[in-house]
Amino acid sequence: MPQLYNALQLYNALFNQTSDCVAVIRLDGRMLEVNKTFEELHQWRLEEIVGTVLPMVPDETKPAVYQLFDHISQGSEIAGLDILLLRKDGSSFWANVSLYPLKNEEGAVVACLGIGRDVTEKRRAEEALRKSEKLSVVGELAAGIAHEIRNPLTSLKGFMQLLKEQNTHYIDIMLSELERINNIVNEFMSMAKPHSIRFVKVNLPTVIEEIVSFMQPQALLHNAEITIQLQNRLGFFWCEPNQIKQLLMNLLKNAMEAMPDGGEVRIEAYREEDETIVLQVTDHGKGIPEEGMARLGEPFYSLKENGTGLGLAVCHRIVEAHNGRLTFRSQLGKGTAVEIAFPTTD
Repeated sequence: MPQLYNALQLYNALFNQTSDCVAVIRLDGRMLEVNKTFEELHQWRLEEIVGTVLPMVPDETKPAVYQLFDHISQGSEIAGLDILLLRKDGSSFWANVSLYPLKNEEGAVVACLGIGRDVTEKRRAEEALRKSEKLSVVGELAAGIAHEIRNPLTSLKGFMQLLKEQNTHYIDIMLSELERINNIVNEFMSMAKPHSIRFVKVNLPTVIEEIVSFMQPQALLHNAEITIQLQNRLGFFWCEPNQIKQLLMNLLKNAMEAMPDGGEVRIEAYREEDETIVLQVTDHGKGIPEEGMARLGEPFYSLKENGTGLGLAVCHRIVEAHNGRLTFRSQLGKGTAVEIAFPTTD
């Protein structure tokens, strides 16, 4: 009896003290047992989940999970599978899951042992690293392309200005197109690997107000109204001011272009309790489809007809240079909010 008691104690310690989620599941998907870590992460208590059928698996994923159970029933093991799972409140997270067969005394597989852990932050970090590496490669490429284009472009533009004296309508069109190419070259140059930047202490409300004033003519052209809501204790901020201005200009330009019929673009800025500075630019435009959200900031990916995708890529590079975080929230037909969080820099 003491040996059996000690074995049970060891089982309970291993089952409930591990930092991984552990679940015992019948091959038909019915939950038999879960450990404390599973309860904490998924928000279901043991008595709530026992007997239910895979409540943590989204409906669209269940057929694939049952296929995995078929492999388990034949004695196979499945290790290191990333899968999207649910919490009780309906929110989702990425988990890295391994599945193992549980056999009875006759050696028949009767259930599945699932072991998993939350890897949402790990995947987010890996995605950020991939995006950063892509931006770095594009930056090097952009510098070379921009250098090769800029010199002949400058010459062409100069000669076109001389020809404009003939007052030909086509000259205006050609100058307009040359200006568009010039803007693209400027975006390429912004994508190039930045030189060492010098952080200075600036009054953030003043910087925001200067940018809003500068963007007012464009706002009038787009029938847009820019409103500002700044927290009183916003104060000073260590940054590279020209980059922050470019960041805000790009975001305001995108917001206005997202509202073909005009509307309000709101800028909010505040300090959180941990002194993180948060800037938010919100529009009431057409919104971004879900499948496009993950690709925002990729060079050459744009939802605009004539867009290059470089504007948001530049924004990502600027935020990255300030050790910040750039996130998007959007609803189709209702608009988009872009949030930038900057850690306090002493």
